[in-house]
Amino acid sequence: MTPATKKNDNDKMKQKSLTSFFGKKDDTKSTPTEKTKVAATPKITKTKLKGVEKENPPSSPAAEHRTPLPKASSQSSGIVSATYTRSSEGGKSAFDTPPTSDPIDVDMASEFDASEVVQSSAAKSTTTRNKRKIVVEDSDDDLPPSDPIPYKRASERSKKPRMSAVFSDAEEDEEDAPQLNSFAKRLTKYQKSPLKSKSRGRKKADDDDDFIVPDDIDEEDEDVAESSSRRASSSSRPSSRVSSHSALSELDSDEEKPLAKKSAARPLLKKETSSKGSSTFLTAAEQRAQKQKEEKKSTEDPFSFLVDVRDKDKIRPGEPGYDPRTLYIPPSAWKSFTPFEKQFWEIKQNHFDTILFFQKGKFLELYEEDARVGHREFDLKLTQRVKMSMVGVPEMSFNFWAAKFLAKGYKVGRVDQAETALGAEMRLAADKKSKKAPAQDKAKDKIVRRELNKVYTNGTLVDEELLTDEQAGHCVSIREEDTPEAKDGRQTFGICVLDSATSEFNLSAFEDDVCRTKLETMMRQLRPKEIVFTKGNLSVSTTPLLKSILPGNCLWTSLREIEGLKFQETIKELKKLYPADDDDDEMADNPHGLSNAVPESIRKMLPYRGAIEALGSMIWYLHTLNIDKDILSMKNFNVYDPMKRGQGLVLDGQTLAHIEVLQNSEGTEEGTLLKLLGRCITPSGKRLFRIWLCMPLREVADINARLDAVQDLLDHPTFEQQFTSVAKGLPDLERIVSRIHAKNCKVKDFLKVLKAFKDLSKGLAELADTADSFASKAIPGLLRSAPDLTPNLKHVKAMFQTPEDNADELVPEDGKDEIYDNVMSEINDLEEELKRELKKIRKETGLDASYWHSAQGTKEIYLVQLQGKEKDKAPKGWTIGGTIKTAKRYVVPALQPTIRKLKEARENRNTAIKEFKNRLFAEFDADRGVWLRAIRVLAELDCLFSLAKASSALGEPVCRPELVEGDEAFMDFKELRHPALASLKGDFIPNDVRLGSDVGRVALLTGPNMGGKSTAMRMTATGIIMAQLGMLVPAKSARLCPVDSILTRMGAYDNMFSNASTFKVELDECCKILRDATPKSFVILDELGRGTSTYDGMAIAGAVLHELATHTLPLAFFATHYGSLTDDFAYHPNVRNMHMETLVDDEKRELVFLYKLVDGVAGSSFGTHVANLAGVPLEVVERAEVVSKDFAKHFKEKLEGKKTKASGRLPLVAQADFVYLYKLAAGAIQMPEDKVRRREILKVLKGAVRGSLKECAVAA
Repeated sequence: MTPATKKNDNDKMKQKSLTSFFGKKDDTKSTPTEKTKVAATPKITKTKLKGVEKENPPSSPAAEHRTPLPKASSQSSGIVSATYTRSSEGGKSAFDTPPTSDPIDVDMASEFDASEVVQSSAAKSTTTRNKRKIVVEDSDDDLPPSDPIPYKRASERSKKPRMSAVFSDAEEDEEDAPQLNSFAKRLTKYQKSPLKSKSRGRKKADDDDDFIVPDDIDEEDEDVAESSSRRASSSSRPSSRVSSHSALSELDSDEEKPLAKKSAARPLLKKETSSKGSSTFLTAAEQRAQKQKEEKKSTEDPFSFLVDVRDKDKIRPGEPGYDPRTLYIPPSAWKSFTPFEKQFWEIKQNHFDTILFFQKGKFLELYEEDARVGHREFDLKLTQRVKMSMVGVPEMSFNFWAAKFLAKGYKVGRVDQAETALGAEMRLAADKKSKKAPAQDKAKDKIVRRELNKVYTNGTLVDEELLTDEQAGHCVSIREEDTPEAKDGRQTFGICVLDSATSEFNLSAFEDDVCRTKLETMMRQLRPKEIVFTKGNLSVSTTPLLKSILPGNCLWTSLREIEGLKFQETIKELKKLYPADDDDDEMADNPHGLSNAVPESIRKMLPYRGAIEALGSMIWYLHTLNIDKDILSMKNFNVYDPMKRGQGLVLDGQTLAHIEVLQNSEGTEEGTLLKLLGRCITPSGKRLFRIWLCMPLREVADINARLDAVQDLLDHPTFEQQFTSVAKGLPDLERIVSRIHAKNCKVKDFLKVLKAFKDLSKGLAELADTADSFASKAIPGLLRSAPDLTPNLKHVKAMFQTPEDNADELVPEDGKDEIYDNVMSEINDLEEELKRELKKIRKETGLDASYWHSAQGTKEIYLVQLQGKEKDKAPKGWTIGGTIKTAKRYVVPALQPTIRKLKEARENRNTAIKEFKNRLFAEFDADRGVWLRAIRVLAELDCLFSLAKASSALGEPVCRPELVEGDEAFMDFKELRHPALASLKGDFIPNDVRLGSDVGRVALLTGPNMGGKSTAMRMTATGIIMAQLGMLVPAKSARLCPVDSILTRMGAYDNMFSNASTFKVELDECCKILRDATPKSFVILDELGRGTSTYDGMAIAGAVLHELATHTLPLAFFATHYGSLTDDFAYHPNVRNMHMETLVDDEKRELVFLYKLVDGVAGSSFGTHVANLAGVPLEVVERAEVVSKDFAKHFKEKLEGKKTKASGRLPLVAQADFVYLYKLAAGAIQMPEDKVRRREILKVLKGAVRGSLKECAVAA
């Protein structure tokens, strides 16, 4: 025989052998014993397969791959071991590579198909169902088994060798994949999975976004294929736990319908072409199944209502009136939901725009679009939970992830389990015992109840972990009253401001001008993080203003017209929130029948409908977030006046922006007064200092008292160290007191607060003793006003036992809580009974038994542990509950009733502890006023130290300002510097600023661009603010009469949404200044009139300057490039010509800016020189200079020609003064009622007449 013939015969023999192997028929029935022998040591050589084909009988249903059952649960025997070698791989054993599934006996494949496939199909649902049940029992929050069968079967199973139960990737898909026949399933077990082998050797990762969240008990009703794949893919899940599912295949079998699908004929095996043998091969049936599965996945839409999203009013996104907070779910969809899906969508349909975290045991999960957002934004691992996309994070990292979502501008909601698994079982047992009527939805009643805990938004944060800013985060509800008769653009607003961290409300109502001055001032002062408004309520001019001044990350929450509370509805809600006391006899005298229990500030605002409706919208909104009760019950309401006229120095919104008090032009705090002067070290001090800065003092006595206090602090540097030792390290007491009221405070934080208040009380008393030696009585008086907190602290501490370090619960003292005492008595009795039972077991069995408790949870407690040689000598009836190398732990049936009672008693103890903690918090909150008074003293002292530290950092020269009482303002600064530039020392050029008193009240400021005019004006305003704050001023000397307001008009911008050009906006603000300014105001007008033609601009600028200098009479800087104004107002006694000094080189067209403010008129604005500095082409500059000189020559000749005439010798503004005097004499007009202004006007007119006569005489 030739070698070639021999080789062909060998190939045929191999093919025949394999054909008989694959085509083996079930002709004989072998006993389990025979099967075991065959399975013991098979060794099969693999070769290439050609044309092998075998069909299943048509009646044989397809069986899903599962772990074989042990003897006790299956007719087929277990498999001890099986070794396979591949000739193409050098005879390596299958154990040399990571297993991808359970090893099986290939010789038994056809017998298994014939005898077990029907049984496997029938038991499929129960097997896979109980696989889920075992995983569920690993969670502390799931229901425990009610009978000992699982333990018994687990005991029997544990005697078998452990089998691998890691499924292949092909088996990890959804439950609706077509079923494959049993043997084809087993062939897939040997496909090499690179992902699996890679992951098996991979280090276990601790990242939050790289894990699969364990399922909860309420997922029992869902299809099991997904749960099986999820367990298989979890690297942290022990394989022995998964393999134990088969031991429970007969439990609850009546609750699942068996799956029955047609069996497919076994197709041809896919040929392998690789010389070494392909690492993966699929049968045609498997390929068809995979294709069908992919097609179904691509076409299936589990939630059709998410494809065509609509709100509850069936309005689609983009259509008018769409509400992104709600989702329409058709009635037909509810019928197909599982109990958990129904629970999820009941909450989600009302919070569609909120990222909802659902608690599932020790994890929090995001579903559907929320999960996709988490995956897209933070790359959290996206998985499938049957029909729902899912992302999960550990419960302990909720604050971390919530803060991340909030930082991206999302709303975040948390849905917590309202009961534990044991609590749910106790509830069901109690309902059954009391024969309570069954619920309509029984399945829903069986799952753990969940409730929306709260919704977090950037404007309503309360939790300390989520509050990243020590400044107040305000949420503002705004209501614009509809007053169409206001043709001049005036509008009335109602405002409700909430600082949720301290539960402080501020109500405001005001009529505003066309510029929305008060509204802008309020928004710039508050810098809200969220604004709540009703759609269509804000006018066309209000909305763009808010968008331009509010921070970019401000959350805009719009309510529909039917949402929120109208005036009468708000009144009804207030009556519910604050019901009348029994002794409230004055209710009939209060408007709208509100009791005295309603905070006084609310009752004061009742005449203002807009403010009450804004409050109603805020109450409604807080209710949707589920934080209304905690915040409203604080009764912390105040009336807020953004301008506070008559109470302090008014800084309106424009002034705050132009002077850069709180924020610079780039939107940051760098270089602002807040950054320069704010040096507080306590959170409450930082918030109070911001208020001080927005509203400096006005009364001379108050300013001097604060200056005395600051001087005392500067004179006693050691006092600062003493204060720092008291204040440093204190938590944000003001916010924590608010959280304690809301019963939302952790135990460790509560204990910190008690210790902090103890230290604070002691520290303030020591500081008061030290301050008694100070020259002024301001600081000693402040410190002595702080209450003694010692009695209050003793009262609270007497209620609970001193906890250990890191304790997470407060235990009441004996006799302080009857419920807790009774529960503990019951627990002690049960524990003693279990000790006696253990002694009894030792005596009866003679074994050295001991109790073992799980370190986590309360499920595995009081297991009886046997060690060493005794571990296998357990009496009959004991079932294994766990095994380690040196010991076994058993569940003793006789102890289970007592253990069950103990678990319930401990659950009752936890409930009693929680109720006691709430009562303890309520007792602490009863003294809230006392705690807040102490915090206020600390905050005020911190602000005084801030002023002292800022004063000492200004460098030299620095002085204490001299404040003078008077009817009209004046100022006199020597060598004044800007505080932001004070650190430059020799590089910054100081200036003398003097206005009012014996010099002109209005400085007409001229000079080139870049000469320092704006800096000089801002520097003056800053010096006034610092002086009236009560601190030192960066000047050699400072003497002034306090001003009542600073009004500014600087910069150029338009408002296209209001149809207002740059020039229109400019004149609107100018009108506001002329209306609001007084002789005690300080005004800055920068380049008025530049937005129109030259002649119109000059005319408007001249008219406004004349009105300010003659009739309004404030202190003012009027910067302009209209040089003719200096000639027109040369006669005026109240106008003082000043300019920024500059050196000019006409030949080189160079400017040297001296930045010195001096008297006189600038020779020119030097526009062409600045153009040259800016790099404008030289030929353009030269041409511009020729045109400029020609224009100036003609303009001057025209003016000289007018002066030759008699009427031209007197400027038009001077002629206006004579007309005014004539009308006064004729009785056509009346003088102002204000005596001060009347006196000053007459004084100015007298000087104007004299000046005019002089000018005429000179001209003649």
